[in-house]
Amino acid sequence: MIRTAKYFFNKQKPKILEITDSIDLNYLRSYRRTTSLKWKIIYRIESKRLLEFEKYCIEEFDKTLFVNREERDFFKQPSKTEWLPNGVNESLLNYEKYDHRFANSIAFFGKMDYQPNIDAVLWFLENVLPYLNRDLKFIVVGANPRKIIQDLPKRFKNVEVTGYVEDPYLILKSCLCVVAPMQTGGGIQNKILECMALGTVNIVSSLAAKPIGAEHGKHFLICDNPKDMANLINKIYENPKNFEYLKVNAREFIKNNFTWQIYEKKLLNVIDNVLNKKNTG
Repeated sequence: MIRTAKYFFNKQKPKILEITDSIDLNYLRSYRRTTSLKWKIIYRIESKRLLEFEKYCIEEFDKTLFVNREERDFFKQPSKTEWLPNGVNESLLNYEKYDHRFANSIAFFGKMDYQPNIDAVLWFLENVLPYLNRDLKFIVVGANPRKIIQDLPKRFKNVEVTGYVEDPYLILKSCLCVVAPMQTGGGIQNKILECMALGTVNIVSSLAAKPIGAEHGKHFLICDNPKDMANLINKIYENPKNFEYLKVNAREFIKNNFTWQIYEKKLLNVIDNVLNKKNTG
């Protein structure tokens, strides 16, 4: 990855770079979103530096892998880059455990020391939670929650922060819906792919939805307006059976597009091509 890429500069060996998220594009989005003058300055300076560094890395390596097709296209280096999205463990497609305790819960899933996840949770609490039915509970599921996340239950009586959970899929599979209102970040959100594979109702922001390529109203629900998002969740709570079709369609979409098995051959082909080019070059 680019944080360790410099150790391989000028090494005449086969080299493949992995860009899960384009950090410069991530910082550029953060620059546009943040209201802090200090962070606006930092993100602005760092995004420009990172853009040049990522371009240089792509030139230095034999092949660079992107999980986000849009980010791959941004760099306009088709011969040096490859789109290779994330996949999910096929076992999730058959996961059927259920716990009725979470039936009236909305879940967010992701590592909670990752800033885009923190941004998404705080945005949801500030902008969506006030308009939700009071019988609903919001559960933040994910390891390593920072203090700002750990303290949320002190501020909101209907919010729970789990920290690390041995089987997070039980909560996700059992809850009313899963939200991924990403405001910053890049790449492709594995947490959404996993939740879709479980067969859940997912409400996602357009930023999170775009790299997945699924259809709004068929595989998941795309919503950026907080009041509209709250209204959607309330409707799901009032008539959950009306949204059952999303669960079936989401699972089928992941099965056909985002399993490890589908992209295993493509990854092996990329590696073989790089090795063959080096051996014959």
